Amino acid sequence: MSQPWVLDISSFSNELRFLLRLLRSDNKLEAEEAAQLAHELDWPLFLRFAVYHETYPVLYPLLVQLNANRQWTPDLVMSRLRSLYTRNTMMMLQLRGEMERVNGLLEERGVRSLFLKGPVLAAMLYGDVSGRTSGDLDILVAKQDWDASVQQLLSAGYVLAEQYDEEEVLNNTERKTHHVSYIHREKNIEVELHWSLNPDTVTEPSFEELWSRRQASSLHRSVFTLGNEDLLVYLILHGTRHGWSSLKWLLDIDRMMVQFLNWNRTNMLFDESGNRVLGGEAFLLATQLLGTLLPEEAHALTFEPKAMRLARMVLPFIREELILYPKPERKDIAVLFNRYLLATMNPRQRLLYLTNKLYPSSKDRSVLPLPRSLHFLYFPLRPFLWFWRQVKRQAPKEEASS
Repeated sequence: MSQPWVLDISSFSNELRFLLRLLRSDNKLEAEEAAQLAHELDWPLFLRFAVYHETYPVLYPLLVQLNANRQWTPDLVMSRLRSLYTRNTMMMLQLRGEMERVNGLLEERGVRSLFLKGPVLAAMLYGDVSGRTSGDLDILVAKQDWDASVQQLLSAGYVLAEQYDEEEVLNNTERKTHHVSYIHREKNIEVELHWSLNPDTVTEPSFEELWSRRQASSLHRSVFTLGNEDLLVYLILHGTRHGWSSLKWLLDIDRMMVQFLNWNRTNMLFDESGNRVLGGEAFLLATQLLGTLLPEEAHALTFEPKAMRLARMVLPFIREELILYPKPERKDIAVLFNRYLLATMNPRQRLLYLTNKLYPSSKDRSVLPLPRSLHFLYFPLRPFLWFWRQVKRQAPKEEASS
């Protein structure tokens, strides 16, 4: 099959295009060509992109190889990349050790756990824990094991992250997210404990289904992660939710394409969750930006017209250094990002998303504390409480300008 269009990346800087060229998997760069393409690069800008897209674990070994016979990359650049690479390696080794410790604690209570991303994914896709960045440990457990899992984390020195340290309003945490974070202050490690894979998901496999398709990690025989097909769909939904703003998430998709995948099962998972178009978007971005070689089954998804529209929509998030979470700092980007998120959802997901936006939150309680027995009043009062928060938020700005 031939693709009738290409993504227009003419607005990308030379530095970002060079980064993409280095990362391409279909046509590896030779040292001489790389040196020519790097001529007159803004190297500080290149470094900023390497950090923003968290690609330095792949870039540093690659540039060491390309500079072996003749060094054309500035010393300061190589020194900075080496520092980032070394620091990440130490962090990932620490995470690996903590992963095995937490897994052992959960096993003691008979808790079945699935580790998402982190050291498990780095070893699986990049051959070593140093090949990918990760800032925390994501662990999925069954809902019936939630209390036991929390008890084990607390006993291991973890505490509930501050953003959750408020009284819940009508079980709003479970309505508005899919995990809760716990922090080990001495080790500076965060664990995100999940009760589901994704937020605002109408349909996703049950824990029992995911567990039945699990696979053991090469790092430790008793550490388990998702089966390949579940993992691919999870990585795609995760990248989609973040606007594919980091190229490391597309690198994951690129590496997944060389894993064994049962495409009948993969397509079934896409169909059941109503996310075929998101698979098409991810495969489009991977093949056009990174040269990912797609099997026929993946390539077929790229012909969805909506997939192309979604792929175009994320280009600003890749092109610029932006903060999208917990919310975009720039209003223009916030508008684009919210429009994109709504466009990625099927009708049922959009309804659930909008319903959750209307659901009371702890912010309402901070404005008007009510006893738990009266929390139901937050529903009719929410528009007024939202308006009052906006007034209070604008007041300091007006005082500062007067």
